[in-house]
Amino acid sequence: MKQHHQESAECPATLIRTPYVLAGCEMFRQRSVVSGLDYEIFVSVPDVEPPASGFPVIYLLDGNSDFVTVSETMKRVSRRPQATGISPSIVVGIGYPDTESYNIDRRQFDLTRHAPDEAALPDASSGACGGQDAFVAFLRTQLQPHIETIYPADPGRRMLMGHSLAGYFVLDLMSRRPELFSGYISFSPSIWWDCAGLMQAVAAMERAPSPPRLHISAGRWEQELAPWQDLESLTDRYHQVREARRMIDNAREFADAIRPVIGEKAVKFEVGADEDHSTIVTVMLCRALRFVAAR
Repeated sequence: MKQHHQESAECPATLIRTPYVLAGCEMFRQRSVVSGLDYEIFVSVPDVEPPASGFPVIYLLDGNSDFVTVSETMKRVSRRPQATGISPSIVVGIGYPDTESYNIDRRQFDLTRHAPDEAALPDASSGACGGQDAFVAFLRTQLQPHIETIYPADPGRRMLMGHSLAGYFVLDLMSRRPELFSGYISFSPSIWWDCAGLMQAVAAMERAPSPPRLHISAGRWEQELAPWQDLESLTDRYHQVREARRMIDNAREFADAIRPVIGEKAVKFEVGADEDHSTIVTVMLCRALRFVAAR
């Protein structure tokens, strides 16, 4: 044992710091021909033989922030699909150049059709609104065709996933263009951005021959104080925002409104029992994937 310590002292470990690269993942940049804006696209492809029709594809918004979480979770849980109910799938993260986590201004522009409902006390932002049509055109006419040309992707099994404002976009797109994806996943959607407009769009929907599936969830502590929160440290504005945005109630009401349109069994709404706005994705991810990807 003494000799071992002596040898270790004489031959210290050499530490070489290098970037870590995720196996099976790659990244490319694509420019929208409509808006002229650039997108950073992250792609993860399963390392197994694809089915004859190709892999299902999960299109993930806010890719800079959430791509690693979703792609690595998918790799882990799809190793035993018969046990987990989740099959290997391609994950496509849609992000922005020169962004480490969230690009608040770009996402606000891409994910909305107009300014927010002022009654919901939105957070201040210097970004513009109203770029949703151009962003949807990019998804539909550029990104999806590219993915389905380059990768072994199943064009009949596309899923769209988003959180918060991106969750609102998921529901807004589903209510207006349900045929673009076979499944929609919305975590803690910011329905307050335009609750009335979203409900009007649902009321105008027509029953499709093959309606998509929808999983929508919110955290219990998004509408009431969590046990670990300090009441005295929270401002009046904080309480006003929580009350106005009705994160759980809005999500539940949307799910109830769309069930008659796409079918009772095609919609699942869940409340994360001990979750808040920030933790809902990691806890509900597998449950949402299992439900939406089911044939």
